[in-house]
Amino acid sequence: MAKKKAPSRATEQLSGNPEDHTRDAILRHLHAVHRGAKSPSKASIGIRDLHSALKTQYGLRQQEVGSNLDYLVQKGWVAEVRIARSFTTKRGTTQNSEQVKYKISDVGLDKLQKASLFQKTPMNPGINITNIHGVTVVGDGNVVNTNFTDLSRALNELKSEFQNNATINDEQKLAVVADVDTLQAQLQKSQPNSTIIGLLWSGIERAGKVAGILTVIEKVRSYIQPLLG
Repeated sequence: MAKKKAPSRATEQLSGNPEDHTRDAILRHLHAVHRGAKSPSKASIGIRDLHSALKTQYGLRQQEVGSNLDYLVQKGWVAEVRIARSFTTKRGTTQNSEQVKYKISDVGLDKLQKASLFQKTPMNPGINITNIHGVTVVGDGNVVNTNFTDLSRALNELKSEFQNNATINDEQKLAVVADVDTLQAQLQKSQPNSTIIGLLWSGIERAGKVAGILTVIEKVRSYIQPLLG
C-alpha cells in the first residue's frame, strides 16, 4: 500500500476531524480536474479514476474515498453528473446503463477559491432561519421545511438530469429549471400552495417525459403527490 503523503499547508488548518483531510483531498483533486477541463463535459470524472488518483497521491483506500465522497455530495460540495446510456443485449433488447460521474460543485469552487464576483448570494439574506421552527438548509444551500428535504434533494437530481439532457434545447432547459427553482421555493413553507405546486409540476412532468428522464420523474412524483391535494 502506498504511503500516505503528509498534509499540505492548505490542509493543516482543517478541523480536528481526521475525515476532513480525506474530504479536502477529494475536493482538491476534483478542483484540479475542473481547472484542467477543456469543456464542461470533461470537468467530471468517474469513481474508478477518482479511486486510482487518490490512492496514488495519498494512499487512500476505496472505502475512505467512497464514504467521504458521499458526505461531500450530501453537503453540496460535490455534484453528481448522471449520463443516460443504453446498450443492446444479444437477445436484441435495450437495457439502460446510467453512468455516474463526479465534479466539484459551485459551492466547492467558492470554498476553495475563497471569493468571486460571480459567487451566489445566499438565499433570504437578513432572515435568521435558526429562529424559525421546522426549517433547515440542505446540501445545495436551499432553505426547506424539514418535512420536504427528500423532495428537495429529488428535485435537485431532476434539475441535474434536465441540465445534462441532450434531447431538449437550452431554452427548454432554462424554462424547466426555472420552474423547478420556483417549486423548491414553496418548500420553505410548512404548507406549500398546492395550486402553484400543481401548475409547476404539470409542466415539469411533461418536459421530463419529452426528455426521457422517466425514472427521476417517477421518484419526484412519489414525494410530491401528497402536496397536490
